[in-house]
Amino acid sequence: MSGFSKLIIFVLVFLLGISQARLWFSDGSVSEVQALSDKLMQQQAENSRLKNRNLQLQIEVESLRKAPQALEELVRSRLGYIMEEETFVQFIPKGSAFKNEKTE
Repeated sequence: MSGFSKLIIFVLVFLLGISQARLWFSDGSVSEVQALSDKLMQQQAENSRLKNRNLQLQIEVESLRKAPQALEELVRSRLGYIMEEETFVQFIPKGSAFKNEKTE
């Protein structure tokens, strides 16, 4: 092999090395693309979960707008609402943390 062909082979190998280094280690490298792809999949899953939750909330809001009984039930269950002339009774299971002061 002549000196010129050795030089050409050296230049080609050098250019191949540079292109491979950019492919594996620089911005937009294979590992960075894979990490961004994983992050995108996680974000899409989170978006899907939130979209489903928003749909559930939208259905609940529509139900509350259309049915006054649904609103009353929601207020009773979440906020402990008691109407006038109603009596609130709470049952505490045996062995719970609450104790009757009269029995001690």
